[in-house]
Amino acid sequence: MRSIGRILLAALFALASTVVYAQEEDVTEFEGWEDPGEKKEEKKEEKKEETPAVTETEVAPAPAPAPAEPARAPESHEGLLPPVYHQYGSLAITGVFQTLFDTTFVLDDVDDTEAVAFSFQRARIMLDGHLISENLRYFFQGDAGNAAGFILDMYLSWKFPGPGLTLRFGRFIPDFSLMLPRNKGDIDAINLPIYLVAPRPGSFAPWRHIGLEASLQASEQLTFKLGVFNGFWNDPYNLDPRLAYNNLLFIPGTPGNWTDNNKSKDVMFKAAFQPNKDLTLALHFWFGFPESFTDAEENDFLAMGGPGVEYKNGKLHLLAEFMFRVLSYGDDNADPGSRTGLAFWAHAGYRMNDLVEGIFRIEWLEADTENDEDMLMRFTLGPHFWIEEKHFRILVNMFIDLPLDSNTYEEVIGIQAQASVMW
Repeated sequence: MRSIGRILLAALFALASTVVYAQEEDVTEFEGWEDPGEKKEEKKEEKKEETPAVTETEVAPAPAPAPAEPARAPESHEGLLPPVYHQYGSLAITGVFQTLFDTTFVLDDVDDTEAVAFSFQRARIMLDGHLISENLRYFFQGDAGNAAGFILDMYLSWKFPGPGLTLRFGRFIPDFSLMLPRNKGDIDAINLPIYLVAPRPGSFAPWRHIGLEASLQASEQLTFKLGVFNGFWNDPYNLDPRLAYNNLLFIPGTPGNWTDNNKSKDVMFKAAFQPNKDLTLALHFWFGFPESFTDAEENDFLAMGGPGVEYKNGKLHLLAEFMFRVLSYGDDNADPGSRTGLAFWAHAGYRMNDLVEGIFRIEWLEADTENDEDMLMRFTLGPHFWIEEKHFRILVNMFIDLPLDSNTYEEVIGIQAQASVMW
């Protein structure tokens, strides 16, 4: 019995020693035992060995490129709806909705008059995209709030490969002045400068024309534009632009012509220099040949233009522009001669935070330098609330029109609030 007990004790001692050794060395002496973890590691190593490595001479296939975001037309903006792509083209739909609350006080020596009104300014829809080729683009813009007609712009543009040359043909606002061609949801105030809207449409604003415009990107900093258009019509405001100011509130809609009434064409030229991404220097000229207002056989001659500067760095936004306008009547006109107009405006805006921007604008207009009674100054100031950075803003502006030794214009004080949605 003692020998059997000694044998069992020795066997238990040997078994215990074996278990301790296996735990310390992470091994087992049992045949047929397979560790699942080791098996997985072996399979991973086998897969790695089976996968051939990319050699220096082999090139991994590139992923399929995503559709490129369409280049926006000058009048368009980044929309809320994603663009639609097709093998034959693309389509981006955007729009601008603007409503206005306007209260004005007209002051004179007899009686002060007050006007308070809600108005539906703009309900625009824009279609922008390319056809067949990325170089062939189209643009359409209509406005349900325009009393002169729904269709505003429609044109095609072609970008030539290589030299930086782009042509566009159709009906659009020529690229004249800093502010006129811009999307009306992004003009930095409720109103356009008075030199563009007060003498309307024949003074400093060409508005919409049908024609051809060429744009040449000469370098990363320098751009030239040259356009040929049907040009100004026989328009009473060409003769006396002061008439338009008094009738401005009674002529809603966007003026513009759809055809031509003379053989002569108008020519536009622009040069823009951008030394850095924040600063732009521009020079604009327009030469026109409207039919004589007094039925003379020779057309009148219209020349206008001037320099402008814009600085925008994200917080501070500065604009300034000076314009001249000379209208020379035909030689056989009953009242030969010319009229010269001058205008200047400057704008400053500052983003105090992500929500609020404060703006101040000063403007000066003299429609006819020979007339001492048509000089006008306007001051505008107010806060702009950027509810959503790219798509929803509320603008509050107060302006005052101050005639300088004038019996033509009236002294007007206005308070306006605009809700602007760019979708």
